[in-house]
Amino acid sequence: MFSTALKLFTHTLASSENRVSTVINSGLMALVDQDLIEATSQTVSDALDAGERVWLTSDLHFLHTNIIKYCDRPFFDVGSMTDALIATLQKVPDDELIIFVGDMAMGCHQKTVELIRLLPGRKILIAGNHDIASDGECKLANEKNLFEVVVPFLAWQGYQRRLVVVSHYPIIVPETYKNTPVLNYHGHLHEKTLPLQLMIKYMNVGWDINQSLNCL
Repeated sequence: MFSTALKLFTHTLASSENRVSTVINSGLMALVDQDLIEATSQTVSDALDAGERVWLTSDLHFLHTNIIKYCDRPFFDVGSMTDALIATLQKVPDDELIIFVGDMAMGCHQKTVELIRLLPGRKILIAGNHDIASDGECKLANEKNLFEVVVPFLAWQGYQRRLVVVSHYPIIVPETYKNTPVLNYHGHLHEKTLPLQLMIKYMNVGWDINQSLNCL
């Protein structure tokens, strides 16, 4: 599963180079750690098999004033947006997994860290483009005890042996792909959705889809 997911992830980044900085793509690839990705994916899969709740959300964009207008969010200012986001996220119990599928914030790094420390749950970050600094480094990954894990994607075997991939960018399946069908939990598109394809089903878990959390 890891090998197939990595090939799809790498293909997706290569297909995005005209739209996304190669420095960002290199930063995401630098986070690829097979052992960590496989172990974390197994943890999520085991939790689901045990009937436990796993939460997903993406593109929270803490501290980003312009996102309010850009995505027509129902907030007067960034302060009210922060309060609403935190209030919703506080509903997650401390012992349950919550996967943030990229783009945590756009603003002061230290303030971002302080806000994330207020959030409950066993936090996993799937790094997105706005989580990578201009030098290609994911600074959130360097903060101790902030996230349990920071990775660029997760992948496990789902229902009817379908490959489940969690990634910030929607996975782009090449025309030559003849492997198992893919279910892709993704972010990046905010309130937009993608049509289903023969080999891939997309599920946008972005905040701007329903302004709430997604529970698997």
